[in-house]
Amino acid sequence: MKIQGTVHWNRKGFAFVVPEAGRSDVFVPPEGLMGAMDGDLVEVWAYRERKGLRGEVLSILKHSPTTVSGTYRERKKLGYVEPFYPFPYTVVVPHECRGVVRDGDVVIAMVNPPKSIARTKAVTARIERLLDIPESTGDDLRYVAIKYGLPWRFPEEVEREGLRVSAIDMEAELSRRRDLRDRVLFSIDGVTAKDFDDAVGIERLDGGNFLLTVAIADVAYAVKNGTLLDEEAKNRGFSVYFPEEAIPMLPEVLSNGVMSLKPDVDRLAIAVEIRLGPRGKILDIDCFEAVIRSKARLTYEELNPFLNSNVRPSSLDGAVAHRVMELHRMARHLYRNRTKGGALDFDISEVGITIGFDGDVEKVYRYQRGPAEKLIEEAMLCANHAVCRFLQKHSMPVLYRVHEPPSPDDLMALYETLREIGLEKRELDDLYRSIKKRKDLSCRLQHISRLYEDTPLHSFVNQHILRALKRARYSSEDLGHFGLGSSCYTHFTSPIRRYSDLIIHRILKMVFRPRTPSEKELGKLEGYLRYMGPEISEKEKKTDDAMFEVIRLKTAAYMQRHLGDEFAGVVTSILPYGMFVEIFDPPFDGLVALSDVKNARVEEGKFVKLRKRTISIGDIVNVRVARVDPLKGHVDFTLLPQRAD
Repeated sequence: MKIQGTVHWNRKGFAFVVPEAGRSDVFVPPEGLMGAMDGDLVEVWAYRERKGLRGEVLSILKHSPTTVSGTYRERKKLGYVEPFYPFPYTVVVPHECRGVVRDGDVVIAMVNPPKSIARTKAVTARIERLLDIPESTGDDLRYVAIKYGLPWRFPEEVEREGLRVSAIDMEAELSRRRDLRDRVLFSIDGVTAKDFDDAVGIERLDGGNFLLTVAIADVAYAVKNGTLLDEEAKNRGFSVYFPEEAIPMLPEVLSNGVMSLKPDVDRLAIAVEIRLGPRGKILDIDCFEAVIRSKARLTYEELNPFLNSNVRPSSLDGAVAHRVMELHRMARHLYRNRTKGGALDFDISEVGITIGFDGDVEKVYRYQRGPAEKLIEEAMLCANHAVCRFLQKHSMPVLYRVHEPPSPDDLMALYETLREIGLEKRELDDLYRSIKKRKDLSCRLQHISRLYEDTPLHSFVNQHILRALKRARYSSEDLGHFGLGSSCYTHFTSPIRRYSDLIIHRILKMVFRPRTPSEKELGKLEGYLRYMGPEISEKEKKTDDAMFEVIRLKTAAYMQRHLGDEFAGVVTSILPYGMFVEIFDPPFDGLVALSDVKNARVEEGKFVKLRKRTISIGDIVNVRVARVDPLKGHVDFTLLPQRAD
């Protein structure tokens, strides 16, 4: 049968063609791509085999721009790019397309699609840019930036354009925008944050209702569609945050300059006013362009003690402090409303890393969100939901943030893990019924998480629940958001660091203008969103993978100082060659190799040691740090004898 869909490459070297909703993905091996590129709209001949649909590309209906990052190599008459990730074709660079690069340079190249459908072994490309990484960058960050093809410095022409658009005629903007400079708005971020996307505020209205204002930096004012700034932001997709460095999506003159909602200066914003009932019910929504002047730059670190004790620090202005407390109370109502509607909240601790003055890792630790983080999270979730509703009300296409329900197979794998760690039969039966009936799943998963809340297995259980869930992504279709227990959700609140949010800002501006968009404009926008959803989702995954790998490398470097030290941890998985153990403090996982444990073997998913000791997934064990590979982020443990109680 013939199926149309979009090509999505897997980093292992093969591809899937993803058709429109209602059909299964089609696996396409490299030899069946016939010159198709990642993101191309193609027609495939598909047939069913034991593992699903398999196919071969018949025709390419629409080409998508494709880039590849790698090392440039010079040969006699041609150059080549050695990709960092598996790529189905040899990438050849003609001399006239190489620019000023030299053999060994790390580059990003734009691939030229083949002119006709054929079994293709090689494609040509032109060098787009060097991956220009500052010399002061640490070896681990340099390695990750090269591996993931993360552009670091901005091209000079992009910096110049950023400087030009940063000159804002504020008087002219005030004449056409709503003036909110007298409203008490403030930003709340981490102490190390430099760019401030959002400012918030709340006012009590007559009758017991409240007006929540969320003002977001108007990045779309400066970054116009089709400009050099826009192309650079689209190419990056996201800002990348490492423990001691950041690779911003926009040049610093914008991200840390005129677009950042710093206190006591006039800034352009897109404002969302949400009228809320006393218990957090959304009553009305309005969105508009505004000029704001933030009254304070607050931090989680200073607000958490205040919200926990209600003792106001002297540095906190009284009018601001009053509104922070009002927001804190409203956030609890918003949270209760979400969880009653089926939203999941596992309150999973994140890994924090402290870098010393010498550049070495000083500390690795877990940290929980405090009330200040939760206050901002609820305000942003509410704003994202409100903007989505506003756009739907005006019949506009939306780039949705979607999170599809978990598959029965993934849920049954979770069921088996919970059974192995000893979840009582009644709870297992309730989970099984929810899986089979596809009913009350989120409530059941939340309940199971709470059962382990005060146990050493809490993080382990939460991580396995998360593994059973699908990854959230961007889509032009409203497929709902399982994790939030809702439909109609988008990303609007971070246009400085997420390209998806910048797209939503541009769609809002189409609503703000006097002229109603034509059918042709709306159709073109819908096609654009269908294309951008998968592209931004893929860039998000690459960004997350890069940040996760840096955390592993930093933690491994820290663990190198603990060779020979002993730790307690939980068994997270068992494989034929050994078991992985995640130690509690510092939070890190490593391998206990089967070959390092005398007279041990794996049986039926259990790690069995002689002398009648059996270790299963979820068991608490004691280990010693045996080997550390800081270049790969790997740690090997030695299993210690069971301690007597």
